[in-house]
Amino acid sequence: MFNTLIANSMPYMPKALVGFFAKRYVAGALPEDAFRMTKALNAEGAMGTVDLLGEFTDDINKAKQTVEMYKLVLDNIEAQNLDTNISIKPTAFGILLNEETSTKYMTEVISYAYSKGIFVRIDMENHPYTDYTIDLYLTLSKEMPKSCGTVLQACLKRTLDDIKHITESTDRANIRLCKGIYKEPDDIAYNNRKKVQENFLACLELLFQKKAYVGIATHDDVLVNGAMELIKKYKLEKHEYEFQMLLGVRSELRKRLLAEGHRLRIYTPFGEDWLPYSIRRLKENPAIVGSAIKGFLTGGK
Repeated sequence: MFNTLIANSMPYMPKALVGFFAKRYVAGALPEDAFRMTKALNAEGAMGTVDLLGEFTDDINKAKQTVEMYKLVLDNIEAQNLDTNISIKPTAFGILLNEETSTKYMTEVISYAYSKGIFVRIDMENHPYTDYTIDLYLTLSKEMPKSCGTVLQACLKRTLDDIKHITESTDRANIRLCKGIYKEPDDIAYNNRKKVQENFLACLELLFQKKAYVGIATHDDVLVNGAMELIKKYKLEKHEYEFQMLLGVRSELRKRLLAEGHRLRIYTPFGEDWLPYSIRRLKENPAIVGSAIKGFLTGGK
């Protein structure tokens, strides 16, 4: 209760204090922080996916800056030989202005990445953008084969149908499957944990049946264990799937998956807009507050 109280008070605390608790979730404010964190993850045996924070912009100049920052990131991934891809969000590229702007800028980034042989994950946001994101993925993956993948959310009731549509429209679909973090209306989403878990595993099984490459994005033991059973059932090799986790969450699970030889990718966000992202993560996992306080008082022991 103490941790939750502090986590819910974070929006009203000084930025520096929030940063003390939140630093494990975010690589830092600068791209160099993301590169440094990616090197550390690679040294552990994990892969990365670098994400520039800053969503839901209605500023055309900020959208343009996002394009240029991602190009800088891609240049450094290539130059430093980092084992990472990138993740991009439509709302960071101007979809609130219009779809044409977002499509233009996202295509520019994906084309630039494609020229360097670097994969791009088109992230899924809340439900108004689901059709747009899937359509963009299908279009660009045909124009630039294996250049990109997208994300599907198990909380949405439509996801099984989306899997059928995607796998019928492209060869060897590349999908990150997650629960979904957005609060969605009851008529289109499951807002019950057990139902989301059940749908996640049903979606994962269908993706395996359809020969998709899946990023299994979860920290939930029920889903990790369920995924392991499905991997055995379909006799998948280690290169035919990967697990994905957030930076700073469940380090013991991260170590276990790597020790067992599974491919593991860690979401590595950075940027000046780290504050709202960090506050959201702290609210989702208040135990981090207690962990941070304990680490401070014990000198990290």
